[in-house]
Amino acid sequence: MKFKYIFGPVKSSRLGRSLGIDLLGEKICSFDCLYCEVGRTKNKTLARDVYVDPDLILNELEKWFKLLPIKPEVITFGGSGEPCLNITMGFLAREIKKRYDYPLAILTNSSLLENEVVLRELSLFDIILPSFDSAIEEEFVKINRPVKEIGVKNIEGGLLNLKQMFKGKIFLEILLLPNINASERNKQKLYEFVRKLQPDRVDITTLTRPGTYVKNPLNKLELEAWRQKFANFSFTRQRSTNTNEDNISSRYIKDISFLILNSLKRRPQTIKDISVALSIQEDEVKKEIEKLILKQKVKLIKDFETSEQYYKIIL
Repeated sequence: MKFKYIFGPVKSSRLGRSLGIDLLGEKICSFDCLYCEVGRTKNKTLARDVYVDPDLILNELEKWFKLLPIKPEVITFGGSGEPCLNITMGFLAREIKKRYDYPLAILTNSSLLENEVVLRELSLFDIILPSFDSAIEEEFVKINRPVKEIGVKNIEGGLLNLKQMFKGKIFLEILLLPNINASERNKQKLYEFVRKLQPDRVDITTLTRPGTYVKNPLNKLELEAWRQKFANFSFTRQRSTNTNEDNISSRYIKDISFLILNSLKRRPQTIKDISVALSIQEDEVKKEIEKLILKQKVKLIKDFETSEQYYKIIL
């Protein structure tokens, strides 16, 4: 069984073991970010539409839970582009909440948060993970390359609207690139905005692997300076509550290589990441990864900051 819209689960530092749902099927987004790992935006738009038949997604999700003995800690709307562009997002959220007893999260670039219908639909989620990379217009345009209708004021207004109406958790992410949005001016302006927004947590990140248009991360000293600035919004990185006791032997999974490829579809991962995400022993994951490398389905890449070994699917 091939899954087109369900991917993972993946190990997330913010969410634990996350099962992903792609609401778009291809790179449809209101941004074309320099750092995006998914690839160039094929359709840059603010238009909401039925980009994927919701029944296809629900059927895939049902089959996934029947076929695979892995329990996620959260179900996350994300994938190839901006999930809020799918006009059936609210319907899907309601149906999934009715059918499955898991927290529901969504990743968003914050571009549609001024839309009242979108905000009402987002109230169905438990966790929202918006991004906001620069509070300076020229930096914002350079790093995120948005549709012409969206600027910094739209992002700020939308996020404040979200905070006012949303009862769940808000985890804000700021991604920094050298010589683009890591300026002192942006640091101060974002800090002032975050104090006003009061999210539940803030993640300050940079590239760990090459993006679509850029390859270089922010250096460690600058990244640490940013994190110190936002120390009031610091957090303890959450670890998966699943332990080795949950590990499932490959004897109970007919096609472990398929499971690994499905987990790697949207994000490169380490052997340990895959092991935690899929509840499979590390040595079994390693054996399958070696086979996939020989078949030229997976390749090895290294983390910029730590030189840790990651494995990436070859498309």
